[in-house]
Amino acid sequence: MKIYPKLKDAIALDDYRLLLTFEDGAQRIYNFKPNLNHKFYKILSDIRLFKTASVNNGEIEWVTGQDFCPHTLYEQSDPVKFKQSIQAALDEPYI
Repeated sequence: MKIYPKLKDAIALDDYRLLLTFEDGAQRIYNFKPNLNHKFYKILSDIRLFKTASVNNGEIEWVTGQDFCPHTLYEQSDPVKFKQSIQAALDEPYI
């Protein structure tokens, strides 16, 4: 059984990607867009709802009740290079 680092933080980006930070410090990008075709996640195609993503006890969830497997997020995401991480942060509006 493979052990994955716990999801610590998630930022929903404007293009339906998730910037993920894990407890080991790794940052990864997950493209959520293909999941929007599934009826369970279709409501998240409203970017305002997609951007309500938050991490609760190591799992990502939305205010609409959807959640997503953190192991899948880790396995199917791409590592972030340092420059990408900074650019993603700069592209996010300050709230």
